[in-house]
Amino acid sequence: MTSLVPEPALKSFLEEATARYEAALRSEAGLRAEAYLTTERGLSEDSVRSLRLGYVENPLPGHESAHGYISVPYLTRAGVVSVRFRRLGDGEGPKYRSVPGDPPRIYNANALLVPSDYIAICEGEFDTAITQQVGIPAVGIAGVSAWKDFFARCFKGYKAVYILADADDKGQGMEFAEKVAPQISNARISPMPAGHDVNSFFLEQGGAALLDRLEIKR
Repeated sequence: MTSLVPEPALKSFLEEATARYEAALRSEAGLRAEAYLTTERGLSEDSVRSLRLGYVENPLPGHESAHGYISVPYLTRAGVVSVRFRRLGDGEGPKYRSVPGDPPRIYNANALLVPSDYIAICEGEFDTAITQQVGIPAVGIAGVSAWKDFFARCFKGYKAVYILADADDKGQGMEFAEKVAPQISNARISPMPAGHDVNSFFLEQGGAALLDRLEIKR
């Protein structure tokens, strides 16, 4: 199996890219991206900073196609192991871009290191960020095809593993949840209301409503 830990030279490149794009989010060119994250997505400044989200103003070699996109680094205790890119709003180009050949990974894997009886699995990085922001340890998978069976090992020992299923698509959210749930002990599929993903539900109802939906007492 291909190692999920990049070679030292690639790790150094990924750190350089993350730092550059992170700084650009605070530049004049990155103001629209920062507003998109905080106003349209509801992320707090602390979430944006801790997840090291950024803006691709001056792309490094290999990232040229992501110019003008938001950068979403995959952070682990080993450092930055990958960077994906999200289109800013409803602009031109694919909604998401990944580096060709990069294997599927768990987003926000550091949440697996947090002592907790429960954890959430979300479909997508921003849903993960919002879930984490309201106080639920959360990881993300970039779609149905990005789930790998060996990921299930990471969720052993939890009393509850909430799989937050989007309901703003054509059934892909439940397809994702129903693929993952049988592989994990104590999995609980938690569908969002019709027409919503986690992010839109949070924006409409607030963090307390998400906690209530999962019946998590804080």
